[in-house]
Amino acid sequence: MNHPSAAVILALLLFGPLAIAKIEHNIELYCLALGVLATLFGTGFTPELVSEALHEPVAISVAVMVAALLFGWTRRRLDRVFDRLRNQVSRPVLTAATVFAIASISSLITAIVAALVLVEVTGLLHFSRDKRVRVTVAGCFAIGLGASLTPLGEPLSTLAARALNLGFFGLFGLLAPWVFPGVLVSSIVAGAFARGEYDEAPAGAHVRQSYAAIFVQAAKVFAFIAGLVLISSAYGPIANEYVSKMSSDLLFWANTVSAALDNATLVALEVHSMAIPRAREAILALLVSGGMLIPGNLPNIVSAGALRIGSGAWAKIGVPMGLVMLGIYFAVIKLLG
Repeated sequence: MNHPSAAVILALLLFGPLAIAKIEHNIELYCLALGVLATLFGTGFTPELVSEALHEPVAISVAVMVAALLFGWTRRRLDRVFDRLRNQVSRPVLTAATVFAIASISSLITAIVAALVLVEVTGLLHFSRDKRVRVTVAGCFAIGLGASLTPLGEPLSTLAARALNLGFFGLFGLLAPWVFPGVLVSSIVAGAFARGEYDEAPAGAHVRQSYAAIFVQAAKVFAFIAGLVLISSAYGPIANEYVSKMSSDLLFWANTVSAALDNATLVALEVHSMAIPRAREAILALLVSGGMLIPGNLPNIVSAGALRIGSGAWAKIGVPMGLVMLGIYFAVIKLLG
């Protein structure tokens, strides 16, 4: 693909969702359309590329459907469990423990379903509006990190495992020692945001997903990952040319743009033929930055949509929290490096 065409398509990919709300809400199909366009302007479709684009999204799409169905069938039991726990455990402790548990299994139940569970739980804990927003933002940081540990968790992890030729548990070995401390800190912050006694306010509206809605969500995830596979193939040579010229430190901080641009998109563009330590630093920066603003990660989009959280309210919590976590991660990386 020639550089002018690549620049135009890349600008549409990165800034289209920011400029037009309808694109942001349908980012999956938009990404697929641009992936097809980039491939046509590039080397064109080959049987191998088509096979890869159709095969790569299958596992996570099926996981989204299965996990969403299981969540729907067990939601009433979850409600009853929390009714009992509220009488036995303080709200900050229950909040922190629940966020940590959801994030820890999010790489198996998928980030999307984990976000739906988080929304449900924040309703069952009887928060005021302000506290519910704060806990949700902190919870999405934890989920965004935790979901990276297997290719099933989120599009970023699917594409990272593919680009680095890692097996199913390869990401766990690469990221777990770095991810779990971040999940723990995010969960503690969520607990701190939940300070106070339970009140008698009614629980928030529950998440209701029909079978059709679950199928549509899985189909959109399939389209999103297929589009990112095509984009990754089309931009691979160009990304290698420019990203390879950046130092690891510069790339770490440059990746804070994933606060406004879905972090899976940047993984699709960046992580080609990287050394494992450099790839780990880049992925960590993308994971943390992705929690800072609503467009940065799928759990943010799902939760903000369900709870009608505005961009300003999210940024008020997410930006300072993300910058502090990035600073800590960067300091530890430099110390151990």
